Amino acid sequence: MKNHLRELRAEHNWSQADLADRLGVSRQTVNAVEVGKSEPSLSLAFKIAQLFGSSIETIFFSKEKSMFAKLFDGFTEDNFLKRFIQKILPTRFTQKAVQVITLAQQESRRLGHSYVGTEQILLGLIAEGTGVAARTLSDQGINLQDARKEVEKVIGRGPKLARIEIPFTPRVQTVLQLSLEAARQFDHNYIDLGPIRSIDTEHLLLGLIQEGEGLGARILKANFRVDLQNLEQQILEQLPEAVRESNASSERSLPNRFSRNFDGAADCSDQPPDFTFGVTSARLCASLLAWVEPRQLGYVVISRSGFQLPNGGILAPHIAFIAQEHLKRVPRIYPEVVPDLVVEIKSAFDRLAPLQDKVQLCLERGTKIGLLVDPDKRTVTVSRLAPERAVVLENEDILTASELFPGWELPVSNLWPSLLD
Repeated sequence: MKNHLRELRAEHNWSQADLADRLGVSRQTVNAVEVGKSEPSLSLAFKIAQLFGSSIETIFFSKEKSMFAKLFDGFTEDNFLKRFIQKILPTRFTQKAVQVITLAQQESRRLGHSYVGTEQILLGLIAEGTGVAARTLSDQGINLQDARKEVEKVIGRGPKLARIEIPFTPRVQTVLQLSLEAARQFDHNYIDLGPIRSIDTEHLLLGLIQEGEGLGARILKANFRVDLQNLEQQILEQLPEAVRESNASSERSLPNRFSRNFDGAADCSDQPPDFTFGVTSARLCASLLAWVEPRQLGYVVISRSGFQLPNGGILAPHIAFIAQEHLKRVPRIYPEVVPDLVVEIKSAFDRLAPLQDKVQLCLERGTKIGLLVDPDKRTVTVSRLAPERAVVLENEDILTASELFPGWELPVSNLWPSLLD
C-alpha cells in the first residue's frame, strides 16, 4: 500500500523517530509502513489520520485497493462514525452496543465537540437505558441528567462547529479493544461466527473501567465517588443473565442465523472435533496439498486459521485455500484476504445449518467455491455464488474444482475412514 507519510512528515519537519514517538510505536514500524513493506493496523491508521488531521483513504492508497483500503471505501471526515457503525459495528456489536455508540456521538454533538471520548461513551451507556451497563450505573445512583452536568463541568462546551460525523479518540479505541477482549474472555458469543465475540453494553463499561485513565472513568471515580473495582465486580456478577438477555434480543432483531443457543442446551460447536472429522480433514488436505504445492498455486491452511474480512470480522473455516496471486506475502497473524476456497466439515457435535450459513457468508464475501463435507451422509455439497444451485456429491461421485485446481480430482469415497464402512 502506498502512502503520503514521508511528505506529511516533511511538512512538520519530523523524523521517523519523531513520528514514532507521537504514535507510540517503534521507528521500525513507522519505516515499514512508510516504505510500503507492511500495512498499518486499524488502530495505527486511526492514530496517523488523527495526528495529521486527515482521512485514512487520503493518506493510504494504492492503484489496486487492498482489503484494508476497501474497508474504508466511502469514508470521509463527515461520515466517518456513521459508516463505522454501518460497516464495522454490526459484526461485533449487539444492537444495544451500537445504540450506545450512536448516543455517544449525539452527546458529543450536543456539547459542540468534534470527537467522541470516553466521557461521551459513559453518557451513551447511561442514555441507552435498558442494558446491563445502564442498570448497573443506575444502581449506583447515576442518572443521565446528573452525568451530563458533571461531564460539562469537566470539558465545557465546544464551538458548535462539530462535523456531522466525528471520530473516536485514541482512548475510546482502547476501550473498544478492551471491550472485545472482555467479550472473548467470558466467551459471550452472542453471534457465533468463528472466533468473533460480540460486544454488549456490559463489555463497553468493563472496557471503560479497565482503561481507567479516560475522563469517563475519572468522572465516575472523582465526581460520583464510585469504587471502580466494586463496579466491575457488580458487572461480572450479572454476566450470565446478560448472555441470556442478549441472545433473546439477537434472535428477535438480527436477520441472521448465527445466534448461539443459551436456553440451557449445550452448544457443542466449540468442542474438540471427533476422530472421523480429523481423518476426513487430513485426507482432503493431503489431496489438496499434493496438487497445490508442486504447482505453486497458493496456500492450503487448516485448523481454523483466521482471515480478516473487509468489515473487520475474523473468519475461521476448517480448511481454506488462497490463490498465490491473492496473497503475495504471508503474514504472521490474520491475512486481510477472503479465501478462494473454504471447507466446512460437520463433526458429530455440529449442527448443519450454522455450517451452511458460514459457507454462504464466505461466498457473499468473495469466496469462489465453498465445500460442506458431511461424513454422516457421506456427501460433499459444492456451492458457488453463481445462480446455479449447489451440487451435492455422493459417495460414487468425483470432487473437482476446475476454477482453482484444473485437473484435480478426488473420489468422494476416498474421504471417509474405513471404520465408517
